[in-house]
Amino acid sequence: MESLVSGCRRALFWSRPLCAAEWALLAQYFGEPADPRWRRMRVHLRRLGDTRRALSFNGGFLSFPRYCFEGGNPHEALRLDQPMITGWLMHEAFHHWQRLQGRAVTRDALRLQWRFWRHGSNPYHYTLCESPGSLLVQFQQAQVEQQAQMWQDAVMADRAYREAGDSHPQFAALQCAAQQWQAVLHWVRAQAGAIGL
Repeated sequence: MESLVSGCRRALFWSRPLCAAEWALLAQYFGEPADPRWRRMRVHLRRLGDTRRALSFNGGFLSFPRYCFEGGNPHEALRLDQPMITGWLMHEAFHHWQRLQGRAVTRDALRLQWRFWRHGSNPYHYTLCESPGSLLVQFQQAQVEQQAQMWQDAVMADRAYREAGDSHPQFAALQCAAQQWQAVLHWVRAQAGAIGL
């Protein structure tokens, strides 16, 4: 019986460190945060609850569904060629960054999810501002889920623009969308370097 309990515990709480490609992507947008707890992030296979979505727990535990991993194997890297999966990694890593900033992410997110379930108030929804400065102010004042969603959208807009190339038929629109988020991207990177100082 003890070996069964031990095996279940290992299966449920298995994790691995982030791989080099995952760290490289995070470093591109967060830089190298000064807080040593940043490097304690670990990737888990999500086995409980809604296993179609990614989730972040206190302590730097980033939990992803099986299909997010190469070959469906959680020992392998996340499929970062897939924009949705890249976006989820950014979103969940941003929650870890928020916690390092002293925000009560889990408590606030549970309250927001309860309001969504009870009243239909989408915790991720925000209205896109036209000017980068206004967008930054909105980002700084957003609740935890809005902020993580905005960060995800900022990174995805930047990546779409950088990967498109100037021969892409929508290059100008992608460039414009990416430029809207530059103040947010620069602010987070600057703040990340200041954590723990």
